[in-house]
Amino acid sequence: MNRDYYSYWGKFKSDNNSECYHLLPYHSLDVAAVGSILFSADTKIVKDISDFLQINAEDFSKLFYFILSLHDIGKFSSSFQYIGKNIIDKKQIPESRFSYDGKNYRHDRLGYYFWMQIKETVFSLVIPDGDYNNRKLSNGFLIMIETVLGHHGKPINKNDIEYMENFIHKNNENAAVNFACDAFKLFNPSISATFFYDKEWLGRLKQISWLLAGMATLSDWIGSNNEYFPYYKNKISLSEYWLLTLKQAEKAILSSGFKRDYQISPFISVEYNFGYKPTPLQQWAEKVPINKYPQLFILEDTTGAGKTEAALTLAHRLMEADVADGFYFGLPTMATSNAMFSRIVNYYTRLFDKNSEAPSIVLAHGASIMNEQFTSIIRDGNEQYNNRDNTASAQCYQWLSDSRKKALLATVGVGTLDQALLAMLPRRHQPLRLLGLNRKVIIFDEIHSADEFMFEIIENLLSAHLYQGGSVILLTATLSLKQRQRIINSWFDALDQPQKMIQSKSFPLATHLTYFPEVAMMEYPLESRKEVTRQVKVEIINEEQDCINIIVNAVNSGNCIVWIRNTVNDAIKAYRDINQRLPENQNNCLLFHSRFILHDRKNHEEQVLKRFGKKSTAQQRKGTVLIATQVFQESLDADADIMISDICPIDDLIQRSGRLHRHTRTMNGDYVSNIQDGRASPVLYVHAPIFTNDPISSWLTENFSSTEAVYRSPGRLWLTLRSLIQLGEIKMPHDARQLIESVYSDNTYNEIPLSLIRQENNSLGEQRAKAVKAQLQLLKLNKGYSEESSEFWTEDYYDISTRYSDIEIANILLLKKIDDNYLPWVDDSDFSIALSTVKISKNKYADKLTTVTENIKEKINKQYPQTRYLQLWIPEDDINYQYDPLIGFSERRELS
Repeated sequence: MNRDYYSYWGKFKSDNNSECYHLLPYHSLDVAAVGSILFSADTKIVKDISDFLQINAEDFSKLFYFILSLHDIGKFSSSFQYIGKNIIDKKQIPESRFSYDGKNYRHDRLGYYFWMQIKETVFSLVIPDGDYNNRKLSNGFLIMIETVLGHHGKPINKNDIEYMENFIHKNNENAAVNFACDAFKLFNPSISATFFYDKEWLGRLKQISWLLAGMATLSDWIGSNNEYFPYYKNKISLSEYWLLTLKQAEKAILSSGFKRDYQISPFISVEYNFGYKPTPLQQWAEKVPINKYPQLFILEDTTGAGKTEAALTLAHRLMEADVADGFYFGLPTMATSNAMFSRIVNYYTRLFDKNSEAPSIVLAHGASIMNEQFTSIIRDGNEQYNNRDNTASAQCYQWLSDSRKKALLATVGVGTLDQALLAMLPRRHQPLRLLGLNRKVIIFDEIHSADEFMFEIIENLLSAHLYQGGSVILLTATLSLKQRQRIINSWFDALDQPQKMIQSKSFPLATHLTYFPEVAMMEYPLESRKEVTRQVKVEIINEEQDCINIIVNAVNSGNCIVWIRNTVNDAIKAYRDINQRLPENQNNCLLFHSRFILHDRKNHEEQVLKRFGKKSTAQQRKGTVLIATQVFQESLDADADIMISDICPIDDLIQRSGRLHRHTRTMNGDYVSNIQDGRASPVLYVHAPIFTNDPISSWLTENFSSTEAVYRSPGRLWLTLRSLIQLGEIKMPHDARQLIESVYSDNTYNEIPLSLIRQENNSLGEQRAKAVKAQLQLLKLNKGYSEESSEFWTEDYYDISTRYSDIEIANILLLKKIDDNYLPWVDDSDFSIALSTVKISKNKYADKLTTVTENIKEKINKQYPQTRYLQLWIPEDDINYQYDPLIGFSERRELS
């Protein structure tokens, strides 16, 4: 036990307690032990990687464990060791020239310096006779070593290697070499050097390096848990400690929510799983041939056709065929994610054998921890682990739920699209997201809502997921033919196969792309569910005052009515105007938009669902008015008796009309399932400019300037209005394809009036600019997990978005004065900051708010460290802007 590396510590308590530290070689083996269990040779992911690399799984595993044991080799530097001066042997570890620099020359970067010093020794161990190509071996091994050195979430910076000498003493190099030699002997990896001489093989290794990086990070996170890997400083051989840490690794992995014993239950039928006769789409999902290779499904059908259940049916069958081990269900918003989570929680355990444990389910979005259902499941999951209760109820483990970065690692995930799309962007710990999606079915809902920026990221994710052997299910009600073709093209491009043009223009339609036995595309025209076949009359209204008159008449008639406006300011104005027309004692007008703090937005959402939701009663709905923005159509399972919508693109308008008579009700307005709706035939009033065949260039701007600020193409809105007037109604699903293509087909560009072409060209330019910006942000996966993959890897506090916006958004924390103290607006023991924050435009509003004093800012930041990146605002001290729980953030003059 006289090896010099036993003098080096890996972890110690922050109080510099000389009795409490963990030796560096032991921490290195802790992480390797976790990796050896999570990613043993018999796991599916290692088998997939080994097959892809055409290498024996056992040989690959041993090599990976050895490389993994070197993840913290940079901690052998004297500069790092002198952080804990009280616990080191200063004779064994002389001081370096420079002190440790945790920002610019952290131990992960210093690890690269050590690798350059020890690699010759490693190569001589791999090929004892010395007959090897140094350069080619170096390039190949560096691909793997970078995956473990970058375990802090982004690739290491390999520049300034000579300068790194200032942080290291020669003794450190000896210790690092000796540890590497002993670790090599412990794992005894065996791999032919000829692999590293093969350019194609190295390309494959780069491709899977992203997974290896995620595997290394996950192993390090679990292997750093002091609860399961206690500080150990007694000097024993590596082989002796290895046996000890393997036992601890098993416990740590189980408590984290991994390696649970579960089996996929056989798929029987939709009726068996969901308790009702399947819709036509679901019948197709039950019977379409499925094999064990990657597949892509595009399901196009109307709202209420059962797309969710069809997707879950396909996911179940793919899991049964061993194509996947779980799924991630991505939706456009947090609200829709919450709603879907409630549905999936009550269903997903049926996918697994009832005699085995149910794997973890996670809700993945920015406010998931405030979801009461999710937090209760976290409590239950940890109690079940502690009590060894083998029940098949929904569960999630604290370790998986405490970070969005870990969320995708759960077997079943529900959340926003963004959480999956971040796997394609240079955000810290991105490899964990990519690892989390491995062997999962990705299900994306409302795929049509993606703009050019997001669509570009989606296409790249689909390609990357295909490379990983993953399958994808896309759900939509209003996908254009052009968008469908793009998705299909991305599939064939990823496989380097000639593209195939879509043939069917039917709606509803299921498209199925396969990888084996051949790369092929099948299109299946379907019937729609009779209950969701609907006919909505369309009437055009040109004056705002006429909209208000319709609302007042609806209230007097006892109907509930929604007016969807295109901007928050328009919604606030309409809310004010309507309240002036309603009786003072009538509190039946609600406002719902995005400029509320989270606390009030949740309250408003609850009120909207209470009055307009599926289970709302006739009495609750009677005479109720809702003024809302796009969040209504994007977020809530609600329906109105009457609807007014500001003019918007046809796909959005179809989505909005889907909230009109969404649920079947009696003549009085009470919900009853599977009946003929007893209300008068639905009418959609569209608030729009006067239609003319020869519009002037300011046709939209003149009276709808705020609408043009949101929807930049007056020409497409003109086409939308033309189609609505020509048809006079929206018949779903009969008119769906015709309506979408009448606006978005390439041929319709020539039908846009010349007076609106300039704006249309500007809009097309903006769309192309969005796509280019997305391309610039996307990771270059072919470069492997290295600094060459992106020029700008971002830190956690820097917002890298999966959604394009030319408006910079600021997070504003509202404060109130209580006695002589300033506190968050909402008093909550756990989430006062999150519940008191509102998002607003930085340039238009945030930069003009009255600033708080440095004294107040310092006190708040000290009391609540997470507020350092928030802008603080005291509404009562601002003469221009105010916050009202009923109205949200607004200019004071709007309420005068």
